[in-house]
Amino acid sequence: MKFHHVEAIVAIAHMGSLRAAAETLGKSQPALTKLLKQAESELGAKIFTRAARGVEPTEIGQRIIDRARAIHSEFRKLNEDVRQLQGEETGILHVTVSPMAAVRIIPNIMDRFRRQFPLVHLQVSAGQSPAALSDLRSGETDLLVGPVPGPEERTGLTVLPLLKTPISIITGMNSRYAGAQQLKELVDAEWIMIGQRRRSFGIAKDFEAAGLKPPEPITTSDSINSLLAMIEGSDRVCSFPSLMLDEILPRWQIRKIPILDLIKPVQLGLTLAADRPLTPAGQALADAIVNRAKALQQEYSDIL
Repeated sequence: MKFHHVEAIVAIAHMGSLRAAAETLGKSQPALTKLLKQAESELGAKIFTRAARGVEPTEIGQRIIDRARAIHSEFRKLNEDVRQLQGEETGILHVTVSPMAAVRIIPNIMDRFRRQFPLVHLQVSAGQSPAALSDLRSGETDLLVGPVPGPEERTGLTVLPLLKTPISIITGMNSRYAGAQQLKELVDAEWIMIGQRRRSFGIAKDFEAAGLKPPEPITTSDSINSLLAMIEGSDRVCSFPSLMLDEILPRWQIRKIPILDLIKPVQLGLTLAADRPLTPAGQALADAIVNRAKALQQEYSDIL
C-alpha cells in the first residue's frame, strides 16, 4: 500500500464522506473511491461502510485508520524535519494542554517560540487523558502538557516532570459552601470536574484519605470559561490549580474555599511519544515549556 492510499484513508475518516474527502484532497470522487478499493483489496479488509450521512469505519477499519493516521503524521513530520533542518521555518505543530498549562505556561513562551519559528503553525488544543494520550500515540498531538499519566498509562511514552501545583477548591462568591473547612462538608455538594467524564476524579484520593466516600462529579467541561461561568453565582464546587487563582479571582465572582484538610498537589509534566523524535520546532517548544516551568517553580517557591 502506497502513501496516497494512506492519505485517502485518513481524509475519508476525518471528513466522514467520500465527497468531502475528495474535495479536501483535490481529487474527483471516482478517483478517491478507486484508491479506497485498492487499499481494501491490498489489506483484505473492508475499511468503511455506508452510513446515513457518508461513511463510517468498520471494526477492523478503525484499527486501520488509527495506523494510517500514525503513518500519515510521521510522513508529514519527516518532511517538516528535513525542511526545518535545512533552514525553512514552516510546518505544523500540535500541542495539547491542561488548563494550568494553557494559562500559565503557553502564553509566556509564545514570543520566544515565534522568534525562532515565525511561520510554523501552532495548534493549541485543550485536552486531558485518556483522549489526549490516544492523540499523542496516534501522532495527532506532538506534545502533551498536563498532569502526568499514571504508570499503567505510560507504555510507549516519555514523561518529563515539570512542577507540582497545589490544588484548591473553588465555589461561587455567595455559595453556602464558601466557609467550609473540611472535605466532609463538601461530600454532598454538586461537583464540576475539569476534563471529560472518562477522566478519573483526581481529588477522590483526598476524600478517601479523610475516610470519606468521594463525590461523583455530574458535570464535566473542557472549557475553563464554561466551567467558571457554571460556578459563578452558584453553590457548585470544583477542584482547581492554585497557581491559576490569581488569574481568575479578579475576573469572576468566585472564591477559594478555606479547606484545612490535606489536598495533595498535582504533578504536571511534558509527555511525548517515546519512539517519535520531535522536529526542530517541536524541540524548541519543548525546551521553552521546560524553562517556563522552572521559572514558575522559582516564582512560587513559597507555596510549591
